[in-house]
Amino acid sequence: MTTAKPVIVHAGLRVKDGTADEFIKLASSVVEETRKEPGCVRYQLLQDVFDRQTFYFFEEYADENAYQEHRTKPYMTAFRPERERLLDKYLGVRIMSERFIS
Repeated sequence: MTTAKPVIVHAGLRVKDGTADEFIKLASSVVEETRKEPGCVRYQLLQDVFDRQTFYFFEEYADENAYQEHRTKPYMTAFRPERERLLDKYLGVRIMSERFIS
């Protein structure tokens, strides 16, 4: 029997100067809705303390199916073009899965 492995996502971005508050407002609804998803283990939006225009999403899903389901939610579809409007640059996305060495 294979056990489903959690999927962990770390994504960073920088928004245009002067748009941090607007981005927080926009992203807050996504955070709230995502946390209600049955496969969501953790979903956090963090702001860099030295550069208020820089943000990181830390996400954990129960498995790959939960992650893929999240990506198709209507609030995610609506969020993407609005995020692009505020975006200065992407800082990278890492998608990971837990591995244990015994």
